[in-house]
Amino acid sequence: MEKGPYDGATAEKYSNESPPYGGPAKVVEEKGIRLGEAADMYGDLGSAEEYGYVSRGLKSRHIQFIALGGTIGTGLFLGIGRAFTQAGPLSILLGYTFTGIAVYAMMMSLGEMATWLPLPGAIPQFCARYVDGAMGFAVGWNNWYNSSITLCAEISAASVVIQFWNGAQDINVAAWISLIIVLVVCLNIFAVSIYGEAEFCFASIKILTIVGLIIFAFIIDLGGGPTRDRLGFRYWNNPGAMKEYKGTGSTGRFLGLFSTLVNAAFSYGGVEMVAVAAGEAENPRHNIPKAVRRVFWRILFFYVLGSLAIGVLIPYNEPRLLGAIDSGAPGGAASPWVIAVYRAGVPVLPSIINAVILTSATSSANAFLFTGARYMYALAQNGQAPRFFLKCSKR
Repeated sequence: MEKGPYDGATAEKYSNESPPYGGPAKVVEEKGIRLGEAADMYGDLGSAEEYGYVSRGLKSRHIQFIALGGTIGTGLFLGIGRAFTQAGPLSILLGYTFTGIAVYAMMMSLGEMATWLPLPGAIPQFCARYVDGAMGFAVGWNNWYNSSITLCAEISAASVVIQFWNGAQDINVAAWISLIIVLVVCLNIFAVSIYGEAEFCFASIKILTIVGLIIFAFIIDLGGGPTRDRLGFRYWNNPGAMKEYKGTGSTGRFLGLFSTLVNAAFSYGGVEMVAVAAGEAENPRHNIPKAVRRVFWRILFFYVLGSLAIGVLIPYNEPRLLGAIDSGAPGGAASPWVIAVYRAGVPVLPSIINAVILTSATSSANAFLFTGARYMYALAQNGQAPRFFLKCSKR
């Protein structure tokens, strides 16, 4: 395999010799920070001018909101319903909590590395530099493949969510898929600041919705809904806090808890996006640590409190939820949040929640297209993907 632009030999050369082009500081002074970073990465000014480099166009507020809500998609709104019906309320609460603890520990370590070395793509480069080139190759291509598949899944989910409304069911789903693809590509093909603004708007909608739903759950649970029925933890007693799954007794309850970890891992997917975006963030030494620390609040409010809210609002054997999941009902019909709103007797909220699920799926697709492109860019920098993937536009 051809050596990459930043292989071990190049790193050794940097440690023993002065760069032939006068050093990145001189290039930054004469030609700007983009070419300075590119020259430092590629080892010569010619390659830097030929391929270009990414722009640091993501502002502090972009990075903060990407960290808080960038990749929250259908897993938290739709996928959690299946895990809930399989395992029960306590199991999904514990599953999301255990997974959240592991994710938070990982993000603290990854955030420290991304702050010290803010590279576009980051993760494959960290693996190749500090473990082994083979690990960088495996991690980079697997993450790129994961982003590609999840991108398709989120676009497909968004197109199905649209069919929740009556008028959309008569239109071929391919039309919705095409529209969403065009939107997502347009948000990524131009300047990275446009992507940042889009994610800022999408994340704001998701954050406001999740906070609103948690407040709604608190009010309904205490009897503030139209029915004035105080729920408390009624459904943890009947039908129960933990449902048996693939077994009976303690074994079945443990397997139910274990099954929630798969859904929780999918829902947390993409949380590492802060590190991927570090290479295009303004002042990463300041903005990345601040963003990574806020991942804790994302885990606590969105996932842990969200799963608790679902568990007190509806029982895991709710017939409408089970029927919607079994029949593959479109859109928010299979969302436990929508079922909870129907049970509470608030007629206008289901359409609002469905619209938020649609924006969440579109936002998640947007984010995975961004991260997939940066993983490929990192692989090309490592010499583990074709060099033409290094080419950057002037924006």
